[in-house]
This record gives sequence, structure tokens and C-alpha cells, in this order.
Amino acid sequence: MITVGFPSSYRQGLGLLDEIGEACSTFGTRPLVVADTFVQNEFRTRLNRSFSKSNITPIYLNFAGECSPEAIAEATKMAIESECDSIIGMGGGKAIDTAKGVKIETRLPIIIVPTVASNDSPTSRLAITYTKEGEFIGPRFLPFNPEAIFVDTAIIANAPTRFFIAGIGDALVTKFEADQCRAAGAKNFFGGQPTEAAMALSDHCYRIVRQYGARAVADVDRNEVSEAVEKVTEANVLLSGLGFEGCGVAGAHAIGMALSLLPEIKGILHGEEVAIGLLAQFVLEDRGDEFFEDQLNFFRSVRLPASLPEVGFDDVGEARLSEVATFAARNSSRLHNMSFPINEQMVLDALLRSDAMVRSFDAARLAAT
Repeated sequence: MITVGFPSSYRQGLGLLDEIGEACSTFGTRPLVVADTFVQNEFRTRLNRSFSKSNITPIYLNFAGECSPEAIAEATKMAIESECDSIIGMGGGKAIDTAKGVKIETRLPIIIVPTVASNDSPTSRLAITYTKEGEFIGPRFLPFNPEAIFVDTAIIANAPTRFFIAGIGDALVTKFEADQCRAAGAKNFFGGQPTEAAMALSDHCYRIVRQYGARAVADVDRNEVSEAVEKVTEANVLLSGLGFEGCGVAGAHAIGMALSLLPEIKGILHGEEVAIGLLAQFVLEDRGDEFFEDQLNFFRSVRLPASLPEVGFDDVGEARLSEVATFAARNSSRLHNMSFPINEQMVLDALLRSDAMVRSFDAARLAAT
């Protein structure tokens, strides 16, 4: 069986937030808006202006903390008691995932409004949950993809550039994990094999970030919305989201997410960790020095971190990396979506080899200048 899923609609453009009221009116007149204090302070006036034009009365939930079962239950209670007829998840990943959790509980339609293009979660069915203390629990799944995605590229371009760069990292891995999943016959996030459409989207996602990534990062540094920013935003949010969910994930995600076990890099962004995991995946695939150097050059052109010292973990010792490798190679890991058998020692060796290659190529580049 081949299978794929899509959001019902995806809209992206400069100043699009001003049209949120009209979009929301498709689903009703009383949305629950899940957003943190910063997002509400920054955008509530614009939201209310747009809502008033469409006779919509929003109910605001001040999201704080983690996407935990408790937070989802509290938000769900508010949605029910306030007789909301839709949900708007606005902000970063955890606020959006909490809104998705409310949809899972209530089955109300949802509009996702990301304020950063730091990963590909807005289009997906996944909601990643944590304990109140921030410990990883696991994903929950919407029955279908979100009804609507609303991406205002002016908001994306005015967010800190680091988030945009992380989104490029998350987008970059999509093609390489899709290729491995297909070769392995692994199931995607819909429980089937990837469609040709999903594979094509994964490939095109890679082409877009390679062609426009460096230019887009430079434009976001200046808070400018350009053709490159529009294209890479679409790759980060839409193409990567459809690609990973429709094809599956493999080594880069398994290794990258295992890195979050290290408390020294607690502030690492998802796209940063999977980008580092991708370099380790290239070592596992035995891609060779020339390919690795080409990819590293792209990392440098968009300022993606390529090694643990670049994200705050200076003492990269085997003992600590062994913990990462053990978790990455556990039986339930998506590492086993790779097209060949991989064990803990292979992961550890790949992490050490990747780090050594990054240092070697960087030293050679520095010497050449």
C-alpha cells in the first residue's frame, strides 16, 4: 500500500496574518487561540483587527511551558467550556503541538500559524509531548493533517535567523532519509510505502535549500522577504513536512534526537541536532570524503552547526557519545529504517568519525585562506 497525507490548504505570503479572520470564518466564529505571552503581545492587535472584520470572537489561551498532557488537558477544557468551534495554534513548536493536542481531544478544525520556520512540524499530524519538567514522552497523532497552514513570511523573516537556519537543517535531511526508507522498504508515518509524489517533494526540497539557502539566510539577517526567503520558507515548512511524513525518517533523526540526551546541549534546536545526525548518517552510508566535504561546505554557507562543540558540547568523549549511540540504536529507533543493519558501535564510530572529518576539513579550509 502506498499512502500520503496533506493539509487541506497551505497559504504563504507577505502580510498574510491580516487575512487570518477570513480564513478562520470558514470553520466558525469562536476559535481558541493557543499562543505564548510573547506571541500574544506581538501579534494580538493584528489578530483582533482581522478577527473583527469577520465577526469572530477569539478565546485566548496563554500557553506557557511544555506540550504536556496537563497543558493539553487544560487547553481542551477551555475549548469545551468556551464552546469554541476551531483552534488556532500560533508560535513555535510546543504551542503548535499543544493546539494539535486539543484537536486530538476535540476533533475541532485547526489552523497552524508558525512564527518561525525552524522545522517542518506545522503541516504534520504529529504532536510531540513532554512531561511538565521537559522530559520527552513521545508523539501523538492527529487523525488527519491540519485543515489549514498560514505562513506570514514577514513574520518568518523578522524572527531570529538561527530559527530559519535550523529549519534549513531539518529540510536538508528529508531527501536522504527518504532515500534510505524507500531502499529499506520502511513504512512512512501513515503506515504505508511512500508515493512518488512524496519522494519527488523530498528531492525538490533538497534542491531548493541547496540553491537558495545561503541567499535566504543573508536576507533574513536583514529581515528582508525575498524570492529566496519565500522559496526556502516553503521548503522548510511545507516540502520538508510532506516529505518526512510521506516517506519516513531514518538515521539523521534517530541520531540527532538522541543527542538531546546530553544536558550540555539542552538548548539545541531540532533542525540543528538532525543536521549533525545527518553528517553521521553520511559516514554510516560511506559516502566518501568528497561528498562529505561538499555537504560541509553547504553547512558553512548557511551557518548550520556541524559538530557538538558548535552547540556547546566541547568535551566530545567516547563515554558520553556511547550513551547517545545506545539510545539511537535501541530496538524501537527509526535508525532501523536505514537500508542496512546498524548497531550501537557503528553509531559511535560514525559520530567520532564525523567530528574528526569536520575538524580536518575546517582546518584545511582555514589553512587555505
